[in-house]
Amino acid sequence: MKRTQHNNAFTIVELLTVMAVIALLIGLLVPALALVKDRAKDIQQRAQFHSISVGLEMFKTEFGDYPDSFDNIAPTTPAAIAPLIQDTANYGGAQKMAEGLVGFDLLGVHPKAGFRSNGQNYFPEPINGYLNIYDTVNGINAGTLYNEVDGYANINARKGPFVDLENANAFQMQDVYGTNTAGFNHLNVVLCDVYAKSRTSGKKTGMPILYFKADAGNALQNYSVDGNYENDIYNFDDNYALLSLGSAQANSFPHEVMVGGTDEYINFENIVLNQQVFSASGVRRPYRAGSFILWSAGKDGIFGTGDDVLNFTKEAE
Repeated sequence: MKRTQHNNAFTIVELLTVMAVIALLIGLLVPALALVKDRAKDIQQRAQFHSISVGLEMFKTEFGDYPDSFDNIAPTTPAAIAPLIQDTANYGGAQKMAEGLVGFDLLGVHPKAGFRSNGQNYFPEPINGYLNIYDTVNGINAGTLYNEVDGYANINARKGPFVDLENANAFQMQDVYGTNTAGFNHLNVVLCDVYAKSRTSGKKTGMPILYFKADAGNALQNYSVDGNYENDIYNFDDNYALLSLGSAQANSFPHEVMVGGTDEYINFENIVLNQQVFSASGVRRPYRAGSFILWSAGKDGIFGTGDDVLNFTKEAE
């Protein structure tokens, strides 16, 4: 009697079928994993915004108000303040928020801080000049106005940092933009978002988080109507010079919000305006009209695109 032999191997058709099923599953799984990863980053970014917001509230409790955000050498610098600033470099919202939360040198903000790009502040009589507020060797000797005996007293006078330095993503401008910091002090600190990319500096960082302080004395956001920010709650010039530096990558290109001329100001206004308030009453008011705006460039690293993250949720238009 002849014994029948059974072949237990897979046929070519069976193997191809299995491979096709696996490829199909991978095709379905990879985009899903990418969405989960993006969602996780978005949650991480909003958590960072929360910690920054808490830090800014602590700063306000300590000093009576949020840090200003106007750029010291912008044409819209308040006239009453401009004569005392005399800054040699741009120093706007992103840099001033960082100084307020972690200090000029990451050791906390000094109560006599002048929020200038070189860390100095102006003292009137009898000094009639500028002193280095963050002097960790000699302190500040401003006579009867302010007198620290040494660097230890200077550090001991600091407040904060108001955010956890380990998670603050604090970098110097040169870490993000390399030598392309025209108009800025390359040593100034900014807080960067969580979307790290390789930069022209050779380091891997996020983009600086933009900070705009609301002008509580104003009630409108009306640039597209009257053509100026004189009575507006938020001023695009607060971070305009930083946006002008571009995407900070090897092949740097402009941010979407920088479209040229008055259009870029109107583009900014359309991003920050609460369209429901405008459409309901005719009064143009932005989100966060009583406090501040935080703005991350999002995954693509370009400000003004659909993946930007802000500390408010825009209503569907």
